[in-house]
Formats: sequence, structure tokens, C-alpha cells
Amino acid sequence: MVLTWEVDDGVPVAGRHYPRDLAEFNRWFRSEASAAKYLTDVRFRHGFACPRCGVEVARSNESRWWCRDCRRWFTLTTGTLLERTKVPLATWLVVAWHLVQTKIGVSALSVQRITGVNYDTAWLLLQKMRAAMNQDERKKLSGDVEFDETYVGGVELGAGGRSRGKRSPVAVACEVVSPKAMGRIRLARLPDASALAIADFLERNVEPGSVLLCDDWASYRPALSELRARGLHYTAKTTTLSKTESRAHLIHPHVHRVASLLKRWLLGTHQGAVRGQHLDAYLDEFVFRFNRRNSRNRGLIFWRLVCSLMETRAPVTNQQLRQQRSEQVVVDEAHAIRVTTRRNTNKAERRRTIRRVEAEEQGRSVRPYHRKARGEDETSP
Repeated sequence: MVLTWEVDDGVPVAGRHYPRDLAEFNRWFRSEASAAKYLTDVRFRHGFACPRCGVEVARSNESRWWCRDCRRWFTLTTGTLLERTKVPLATWLVVAWHLVQTKIGVSALSVQRITGVNYDTAWLLLQKMRAAMNQDERKKLSGDVEFDETYVGGVELGAGGRSRGKRSPVAVACEVVSPKAMGRIRLARLPDASALAIADFLERNVEPGSVLLCDDWASYRPALSELRARGLHYTAKTTTLSKTESRAHLIHPHVHRVASLLKRWLLGTHQGAVRGQHLDAYLDEFVFRFNRRNSRNRGLIFWRLVCSLMETRAPVTNQQLRQQRSEQVVVDEAHAIRVTTRRNTNKAERRRTIRRVEAEEQGRSVRPYHRKARGEDETSP
């Protein structure tokens, strides 16, 4: 029996765009040729065009095609996360299927056991899958949004509260649908818990005009002031935890539940072995899976992941993953310089304000201070 599928640019339908269950998945992708044909139909469902210039080309039955406009050859995986892969395409589909079938995902060790590839290859496959799950252009959160931050990385002696230590701060934002129901979430690693880092996170993930439900942490008010300076206005409803008898997880239950599930997932599925330089990728996977938790058909999530894998984007190589740590250090250092510069500027402004107030009380004027240029005669008037 010859099985075919009909992939088009319409609304995805089970049994037509993606398999309904594991039995149908196994019937569809019995060979490498069927996997390649399926991925070809998925990638060029909007029209057969060159991934570099976008010009439509004549489709052929070969494994690669020639673009007359940019005069270069391209293949099925050119310009995707699968570019130059040595792993069979059927193995990619198997990993994608098993990755989305459970709410807890799979680890690299589980992928190694399922597919038979070595551990390093399994880990790289999952990292590329997580890169496909990252959707920076997604719609921002809106309405009532609970916001808080947590720390992941295990328990450290002498690193209680918001003291960082070796742990990584993670911002958590969640849409509030009702007191017992939540909508979409957003997670991101923060370089620190400063007002500048929080303002950057809110600008990227929360729609202006939203209502922020948070506690009275000292960085939140300066963060909102920073956002107002950028032309972004939010309404904050803060709760002073020291003045209420309720616990924090009862006042803002959604963000605390998400933070708890995140830590359980990192500790359970990945045995707590997630390093700081790769934490963003794991957070993208958690958000991708959590925001689709109400989907009754797991095959539809498989379809979304495969479509994202076959989108034209910069490939992720093993060398780039190794360089993430050094790049992260550079970004964190640049952020620390911004925070220090802003702190010194605020201190200088406070000193000038104090001097002006004291002068007005004493009935004298304050002359502006001018620093002398280097080489200028100190004795000159």
C-alpha cells in the first residue's frame, strides 16, 4: 500500500499534514526517501523557490537544484538547521516526534537510546531542535501579567534569597486568564536582577499598556521608570509581602507554579545538568511546550516543530555552541558596564540635587563646576 500525504499552505489537518499517531508515523516514514519527500513538501509548501534569493525555480527530481538567478546549487537542507547534516533525515523526524509527544520531553541520553547515535550527536540534535523552538517574533504577552524572577542551578550554601552565587537568574512572566487559569508564558535568563535587565526583558516580552502584577522588589520601580523613559508605559499593581499575611505563592500563584515546574523539569528530565551558557535554549523548549500544553493532538505540535526546522535561517554548528559561553560572558560584561554607568550617573545627579537644595536653604547660588582641560595653566584666572 502506497501512502501519500497532501501538504499545502492551508490549515494543518491530522492525517494529511502530519501523522495522527505513532503507528501512522511509522507507516509514513519507513525509508529515508519518504522522509526526504515529506520534508521537501513541508519546506516548499508555499511554492518551490530558491532559499537564498526567493526566485521560483523549476523543480526537478534530483537531490539538488540549480538557481539561475544567483547561479548556485541548493538542496533540501540548504539554509536550514539541517544544513550539512550527516544524520539521516528519518532520524531527525524520529527525534522531533519523540521530543513533543510527552510534556517532559526527552534528554540526550534518551535520544541516544532511541536512535542509536552517539551522545554528542544526540545532544547537538536536541540543541538544534531547541533553536527551532525559539520564536523571537512571537506575539508579546498582554492584559494582566504576573511577573517575578527565580534562580536555577541548585542550592548553594551562603547564597540565599536573591544572592546569585553560581546560580542563574531567570525572569518569569505569565498571562492571567483567571485566578486558577493562566495563558502564555515567557522565560529568559537575566545577567542580573538589576532594573536595567528587568526593563529589557519586559520590553521584549510584554506589550505596553499591560498590567504588571508583582511584589515590591526594589528593582521593579526603577525598571518601570526606565521603560517610561523609552516611551513604554505599564501599569504596576505591587503587593508588599511584608505587610500581608498571605504567602507569595498564594498572591501570585501562576509565576510560582511555572518556576516550580521549570525546576522540576530541569532536575527530572535533565538531571540538573544544564549549564548556564545553554540555559536559554532549554528555556525556549520549556516555553514552546508549555504554551501548547492544551493541544489535544500532539501531532500538530510535531508539525509546528518540523515547519520551524525547515525555515530559512542561519545554521547552528557545534563550534557556535561551544562559543556561546564566551559570547555570553561578553554580553554580561557589557550589561554590567551599562548598570555601573547608570548607577554612577544617578549618584552624581543625587549629589547635585543635594548641593542645590543646601545652597537654596543657605541663600547662596551654586556655580557650575567646570573641569579644566589637560595642560591648562592651573594658575591662570
